[in-house]
Amino acid sequence: MDCNQLARAATKAGMILLESGAETYRVEDTMKRICEAYGADVVDAYATPTLLIISFSIHHELYHNVKRTQIKTVDLSKIDKVNDLSRSILATSMPLEEFYIRLEKIHEEKPYPKGIMIFAAALCTFGFAFFFRGTMRDALCAFVIGALLKICMIELDKIDFNSFFKYLMGGAITTILAILCTKWNLCDSMDTLIISVIMLLVPGLAITNAIRDTVSGDLVSGMARTTEAILIAVAIALGSGLVFASLGGILV
Repeated sequence: MDCNQLARAATKAGMILLESGAETYRVEDTMKRICEAYGADVVDAYATPTLLIISFSIHHELYHNVKRTQIKTVDLSKIDKVNDLSRSILATSMPLEEFYIRLEKIHEEKPYPKGIMIFAAALCTFGFAFFFRGTMRDALCAFVIGALLKICMIELDKIDFNSFFKYLMGGAITTILAILCTKWNLCDSMDTLIISVIMLLVPGLAITNAIRDTVSGDLVSGMARTTEAILIAVAIALGSGLVFASLGGILV
């Protein structure tokens, strides 16, 4: 067995999990599980939101690998598939080469089609409008603005736009469209409309993972994720606030 390949496979699995929004403890546990399944001992795995380190020994030889991660998405399907694959190694006696090939296939899987993601985003904002006690008119406006916002975010992701400014623009676009809907008398409550659509941008997963990591003792990851969530929230508020400050009096 190629032990260097095992180190690469473990970090590959950890990278897929981390980039798909998995918690730090899950990433470390999966990396350890993979190495131990192929006979490694004295396994140490360390994960932060941007860095993966794996170290293990086989026949008194030490092997390690370091991987830098940058992409951040939410893909629970990939998390589930990597978890299932890592747990099936012992049950199926899967060769390392096959395991790595299957990891590559999971990593290369395309996300849901753009149309489905846009419709799902619009449907979420439609429901949030009722959750915040909006009217049918508010919900219909939220449906349309939610779809437009999702299209903008997808296009910004394509050009690898800076995350902070992406959320700033998201907050600004939402506020501008909500003000226009109010000006044209298409909705009943501008506040409800803005809140309903901005829920698409709220970093719920980052906040949840930050709390989970902090409680479990992963303080570095917990602080990093908390900082990330705060910066996203600041960007959304700043984008919305700038629009109100500069255009609110003119458009309303």
